[in-house]
Amino acid sequence: MSQNNHEYDKILKLENLKFNDNEIRIYKDYQTSTGLELFRFYKDNNKNWKAEFYNTVASKNNKNETIIRTRKSKLNSLKNLEMIWLQIFDTQIIHLPKWETFQYKLKTVKKEYQIEDGELLSSTSQIAVLDGVSFYVKIKIGEKENEIMYYNPKSYLEAYPNVDELLSFQELLNLIRDEFNVFTKK
Repeated sequence: MSQNNHEYDKILKLENLKFNDNEIRIYKDYQTSTGLELFRFYKDNNKNWKAEFYNTVASKNNKNETIIRTRKSKLNSLKNLEMIWLQIFDTQIIHLPKWETFQYKLKTVKKEYQIEDGELLSSTSQIAVLDGVSFYVKIKIGEKENEIMYYNPKSYLEAYPNVDELLSFQELLNLIRDEFNVFTKK
């Protein structure tokens, strides 16, 4: 998992960026393009809350080579930033499990049975979303830490609307989008 974090930080040219005791980083990776975004929300050494947004911008140089640049923006919200931190915590992001842990919830048991080669089998179906966006989240709240990667959570939530983990994750993304106007591109 932390290999993703290091790869993303390298692309964004943030390899030496310290991870604070109270911080969340949400990386949005576009599967079919060079797009990469990072939302960073943290309490600095002076006990001030800060929000930043990083994104990659691709362009061509005079040799027609693709150049990736990183753009950084400072973010503001109309709400108290301490309140937003508590709302982030309330999404249960510190406790959400890794994607692999709840894969069993992302399939439909058809309850159709058949005998094949003398063996009784049941059938299931499962969707596979091949393109879209993935999110890698790293969060630290004091001594507690969590790192998770969710693949195309919005598409899976549309197919499986009762999966708790996807609901909590979407709640987090909606909060960040609504409060800081980031992650608005599809």
